[in-house]
Amino acid sequence: METREENLFQVKKERSYISCLVKGCSYGFKHLGLLLRYIWPSLLLTCVLPIPFVFLFAAQLDAILRKWTELGYIPNVTLRILRHDIEKCAYHSAVKVLIYVLWILLSSFLLYLPILFGFSIWWGLGALTLSWLLLLPLSVVIMQISYSQMSVAECFKTGMKTGYKNYGKLFVFEFLSNLLIMIIVLLGSIPCIVISALCLQAYHGSLMGDVLDLPVLFPLYVILAEVTGIAICLITLLVFGFSRCLMWGSLVNEVPTETEADI
Repeated sequence: METREENLFQVKKERSYISCLVKGCSYGFKHLGLLLRYIWPSLLLTCVLPIPFVFLFAAQLDAILRKWTELGYIPNVTLRILRHDIEKCAYHSAVKVLIYVLWILLSSFLLYLPILFGFSIWWGLGALTLSWLLLLPLSVVIMQISYSQMSVAECFKTGMKTGYKNYGKLFVFEFLSNLLIMIIVLLGSIPCIVISALCLQAYHGSLMGDVLDLPVLFPLYVILAEVTGIAICLITLLVFGFSRCLMWGSLVNEVPTETEADI
């Protein structure tokens, strides 16, 4: 367990968005082995049955990141040791999912409404983009819910204010981090995409009366491709969670600003 003073990492500290991305990902990747030993049950269960075990994965991730924020290092813990913390984070994870669902429903409504009234789809895309820009500070609210001990009401009250106050920094961070996550997840999904295309081609061939000659282990290949894609997505979110935590610590830091050279 890392307890020596030289191994401590201060989360609540002024940093640039680049520093949050680089240092957060490098720290998470450096301790990936320790993290996987802690989070592997929910990761494995989520790969097999995403709903509802993704809630457990999110709660475990939030719990370990809260410990990192409090202690300054990642403790060597297990699911049993952090059971109480995970139970508290599970409620917050449900709130976050509700926010995402409402956000998606609002986006779908704004995109579909102009089409319903006979306007061009570009009006819907414009309204959708504008809503995303206006609601961007909600990402800070989600960070507050994930990494702080505050109530949900307090998270909304302080999160939106902090988000608008640091809008430029937040916008660039979210754009870069989501872009990198999409690229990594897309690369990890290549086997699943290839298998899906092959299944679609085989289905169309069967409709046309063609004789299919698929490998005996083809169903196993399908399962392995899907599990691999989900696992890469979850591990990516796990690593980038440290960058988001650093970004949150930078926005709500309670210590004097230091230069990047001292980070």
